[in-house]
Amino acid sequence: MNSLDKIQNNHSNKIIWVFFFIILSIGSFTFTDYGISIDEEFQRSSGYYWLSYVLNLTSFTELAQEVQIKYNNIKGFTLLSPDIIPFYGVVFDLPLAFIENLFNIEDSRDYFFLRHWVNFFIFFISSIFFYKLLLERFNVFYVSFIGTIFYILSPRIYGSSFYNNKDTLFLSLVTIALYYCFKSLDKSNYKNLFILSVLSAICTSTRIIGIFIPVSFILIYFLSSTTEKKDYKNFLKIFFYISSYYFFLVLHWPFLWESPIKNLIWLFSSADEYLINIKVLFNGNYFNSNLLPFSYIPIWILISTPVIHLIFFIIGFFYMSKRSLGRFINIQEKSSYSDFWRGGKERKDFYILLNFLINLFFLIFISKTFYNGWRHVYFLNVFLVYFSTFGFYLVYNNAKKIKKRSILFITALMMFFLLVGRMVIYHPYQNIYFNFLVTDKIKKEFDIDYNGLSGVKFLEIILRNDKNEKINIAVASFLPLERSLALLKENDRKKINIVGQEYQIADYIFTNNISEVDKNFDKKYNIPTNFIKVNELLVDGARVYEVYKRN
Repeated sequence: MNSLDKIQNNHSNKIIWVFFFIILSIGSFTFTDYGISIDEEFQRSSGYYWLSYVLNLTSFTELAQEVQIKYNNIKGFTLLSPDIIPFYGVVFDLPLAFIENLFNIEDSRDYFFLRHWVNFFIFFISSIFFYKLLLERFNVFYVSFIGTIFYILSPRIYGSSFYNNKDTLFLSLVTIALYYCFKSLDKSNYKNLFILSVLSAICTSTRIIGIFIPVSFILIYFLSSTTEKKDYKNFLKIFFYISSYYFFLVLHWPFLWESPIKNLIWLFSSADEYLINIKVLFNGNYFNSNLLPFSYIPIWILISTPVIHLIFFIIGFFYMSKRSLGRFINIQEKSSYSDFWRGGKERKDFYILLNFLINLFFLIFISKTFYNGWRHVYFLNVFLVYFSTFGFYLVYNNAKKIKKRSILFITALMMFFLLVGRMVIYHPYQNIYFNFLVTDKIKKEFDIDYNGLSGVKFLEIILRNDKNEKINIAVASFLPLERSLALLKENDRKKINIVGQEYQIADYIFTNNISEVDKNFDKKYNIPTNFIKVNELLVDGARVYEVYKRN
């Protein structure tokens, strides 16, 4: 038995759980470092909206009134109208709204930090399930361990795991659901199908596109079952899965209670109508967010994904695609589908490949609107890192000698340590990470702090350096800086007065250079000549914000 096998047999559990403990500890000690994103207040209001709705259907009318008052006092909707709320699922926001009220959490710092930690914890749990998923497929500790590192050390994903209660949450839920897809493909008992149906329902309510989970699973399961005996039992299981899925979808999504079928159809048919249209800086040019080039998503993934991920992704994706294409070309007439994927492991690979290609095609060529980098498609990261893991697995298997495998494993770990160093440099702005293929000049051609996370740091610096009792701050970018006040201490909030674009009464002007132009592309938020730049934040050459003070 070689040394690596001894590690796998004797120490793998210890290593992986120590690793997870370290990740959880780092997240738990640093979650207060992250600012507040532009959408968090709206997400919170969505939770209060549905909590009030649910309470009104019960006998807790007095409590419902209190919740409604709190909902009405939440100011500054990010999006156009509360009409969009049905598109925001309740699985995260409603329970958090309930906890806020149960424990009477009144201070904005407390409830937003609570949301940040819970969101990170869900992402952390999903990383454990991703590790288990990889073990289901590869059954090799080192490969699964490296794959889990791929998953966690995706800087933009990791950074957003603290504050993005929509896109990163959806990624986490999809990852957990995929694990149970794998379990159900291996052993389609009613227990696995039941758990998968619940997770599939939650994914769909969180993001409408989550419908791909049940659709793709039913497809691959149906294709598999056609080659087996007692087909009627498999059809019964599919019927059970579909019924359970729909039952739990309606059960936990209050918007569907009054009219389950009609409202569900409306959600799918109207989703594009409620997407906002804003200005997007992409590759040095401004575009309407609904008129972006097809290259928008691929380029964003290319420039903001670590190079080590990309290298192994290319190896894994092209090998898997080539293998699947070869199977398709050479499949014999009247052969079974099992001849196509040649066993359970290849079937899982095909399932991942199918989902990735379908979603990528839909998102690039059919979906109409994107903005804020590729955050809307962060769920694709679970497929990306699966291919990266598969690429590492191929290289690992081809390195037959133990010495070569050890060198490969150690080299990968060293590259990850370098990546950790880069993440430390970016902290707490991992969400604006660019890989080393991107020059400082190119970084200026893309939106940087589109979530507005830097606002809190800026305000804290102003408060330290300016001792006036009232500080007037104007904003020369599309950024509701008022959001950042929520993470300040209560006494500090009272000192800050946000005056929008009223430069004539401002002491400072803040800009994170986001959407610097109006809707007609013919006007910029020009800084008045009587203001001089006194501060700026640069992270790895990327301009995060600038501060101007009245001269």
